[in-house]
Amino acid sequence: MPEGTGEIMAGRGTPAGGLSRGRDRRFGAPRAAAYPVDLLRRSGGRHRKAQLHGEHLGWTVDAAGHPEAVDHSGRWRLQARFGLVWARPADSDPELPALPPAPGDTLFPIAYSEVPATADYDQAVLGLVDPAHVPMIHRSWWWRSDRRREKTKAYAPSPFGFTAMAADDFASTAVYDLVKQERRVTIEFRLPSIRLERVTARGFELINLTTITPVREGHVVLRNLILCSDRRLTLLHPFLSATGRVFLRQDVGILERLEGRSPHLPLVFVGDADKPAAFYFAAKAALARAERDGVPFVNPVEAQTLKWRT
Repeated sequence: MPEGTGEIMAGRGTPAGGLSRGRDRRFGAPRAAAYPVDLLRRSGGRHRKAQLHGEHLGWTVDAAGHPEAVDHSGRWRLQARFGLVWARPADSDPELPALPPAPGDTLFPIAYSEVPATADYDQAVLGLVDPAHVPMIHRSWWWRSDRRREKTKAYAPSPFGFTAMAADDFASTAVYDLVKQERRVTIEFRLPSIRLERVTARGFELINLTTITPVREGHVVLRNLILCSDRRLTLLHPFLSATGRVFLRQDVGILERLEGRSPHLPLVFVGDADKPAAFYFAAKAALARAERDGVPFVNPVEAQTLKWRT
């Protein structure tokens, strides 16, 4: 078992040592990390504002599309990536954890949605890695059927997290059937709370980015951005963005039903379907150690193939 997961995965179906969220840095949002705070918009000199970790920050966007921090005495470092403004504390290491590489200029935004939620940060992030999340929460008739089958995914460590690749045709939704030739789907999770799905085929690429931003204690913002190489799909931006809000509100409905659950309950993980959640907590514990000790991040996730039925 990789370093750091023994204290998280304390056996199948058993409490993981009664870990307390109030005292353990594995719980809650890492502060020394970058989070998206807004869509990148030309501000024309006007200040844009947002909240992160309970603090207010402001910025303007210059003619070249670069955000420039204002009104907070240099406490925050801002950068543009994926058409979003990302913020992190100015005194933190920008490479720990680093943002995913910027997409190429040939990708165009075809959808953007954001929805606030009253929710525990970790509960929200678990929705990004839980393989049972989509079939249980997103049940729209046009997205996927009720048919259940066995799934097999090969998980491997990747920068500041892990990536899932199909060992079978795991893209269950009919939407993916629109891209048939040499289709390849990978799903990367990267700390602190980034889910990056890539769909590639012959002459086609799509990036589906979902993030969780900790606005203040007990409040988060869920964001979804889709980029695509087919510029014609930008005509569908209003429809796809509205559809994205429907999906995010389905997530929010579940999160708000979970709100109020004791933060001191022990973690319980059962079987392969729960291992990505254990990977998340183990990776976050490793990040906390790296920040505390001033050493390089050592990814505790080991490559393995997981199976479940959804």
